[in-house]
Amino acid sequence: MSKEKFLIVGNGGRESAFSEHLAQDTELHAIMSHNNPTIIENVLHSGGNYLISDPGNPEKIAEYAVKNNIDYAFVSADGPLAAGVIDALLECNIKAVGGTKEATRIEWDKVYSIDLMNKVCPEFTPAYKVVNSVQEIPGVIKGFENSAMQVVVKPQGLTGGKGVKVMPEHLKSYAEAADYAEKLLLKHPEEKVLIVERLEGIEFTVMGLTDGENLVLSPASYDYPFRLENDLGAGTGGMGCFTNSEKKLPFMKEKDLADCEYVMQSVIDEMKKRELFFNGVLNGGFFITRTGIKFMEFNGRFGDPEGLNILSVLQSPFSGLIKDLWHKTLTEKSVSFMKKASVVKYLVAQEYPEASKEVISFSINEMSIKQSGLKVFFASAVKKDNQHYNTLKTSRVVAIGSVADTIQEASQNINHAIDQHITGDLDYRRDIGSEKNLKKLEAMVQTLQS
Repeated sequence: MSKEKFLIVGNGGRESAFSEHLAQDTELHAIMSHNNPTIIENVLHSGGNYLISDPGNPEKIAEYAVKNNIDYAFVSADGPLAAGVIDALLECNIKAVGGTKEATRIEWDKVYSIDLMNKVCPEFTPAYKVVNSVQEIPGVIKGFENSAMQVVVKPQGLTGGKGVKVMPEHLKSYAEAADYAEKLLLKHPEEKVLIVERLEGIEFTVMGLTDGENLVLSPASYDYPFRLENDLGAGTGGMGCFTNSEKKLPFMKEKDLADCEYVMQSVIDEMKKRELFFNGVLNGGFFITRTGIKFMEFNGRFGDPEGLNILSVLQSPFSGLIKDLWHKTLTEKSVSFMKKASVVKYLVAQEYPEASKEVISFSINEMSIKQSGLKVFFASAVKKDNQHYNTLKTSRVVAIGSVADTIQEASQNINHAIDQHITGDLDYRRDIGSEKNLKKLEAMVQTLQS
């Protein structure tokens, strides 16, 4: 019996993880902007083929899907979703999992997202103001200052995790916050700017799997967005992430997870009421604060690196999950996760998150890393020969993932693998998931609760 044909769209570490799972029991096809080594290896192993093209071109992707008789398409990258790739696939009667352009507005329009959240769950929504013009900025900023609230300034649209600025890490004063808001409005006069209360606490993510009606939570994850160890440096797309051996993180209460589930189900119900086509992943960013859970943002897809963690501990077939998401047959029993912890760490160029001036050559003994039980997910890299690769000057280069009994053990496994099996001028954060870092997080929660 021939295997069903599955299509993935995109070329990051996240899509590398998708390809690893889907190549096990499907004929896998892929559309990507460059020759991602992990994806290509898995596609060819499965008997499928791939196309090097723009993942954000809906017409091209739909044309490829029809020509290759694709049974199911899974799209979980921000650019293609915002471009309307799902819309184009559905118009061609392809079973496509991911939200339409209008449904994933919950990610690409931060103003729309927080307004929707405030409608369905105001008790979990931080204070915020939407700024439409430069003239409004002084009054809005003064209001937050009078309330002794530091702020976060957010562009309305997508920025790859690099456009949001926070007081006091990036913005030293209210005057700097006002200047940045003005800069954003002048740069993109067609967009608004969102100014939000800066939440004091610990940020985490919960990715909810949904078929548009039902919801199953993945294990919660803790991401490291800052470039340098000890959470210093510029904000990035994510330097690494960990999940725990249970669905809640070590510093969370059961009620925290239950509140997240309530919020996400409320949002899914509201989207259904608005007749929006949304299935796949509702990715919720939250904070643990003194007064409980507060909402930060939504994404309409697997996070990267968080999605790599979730797929590392997923026990049930990923292809079956995608079919459940399409056919609205998702249940708690249909999705299972290992009771193990996971850690993922990205290697990046020294200049990251800025673009590199030069292509960097590096070597990686992928076979030895895999033999030690770890995973390799290529992202912004291309293969030269057997163990040698070049970076692409932009974004994160390659991720290493480990699953173990504890977060600390998984973290140490990755550090050892990188030290032993990777050479080249790449950098990473050794402190992701370390014992010292975990103790710091637990101390922060204790301070919040005191």
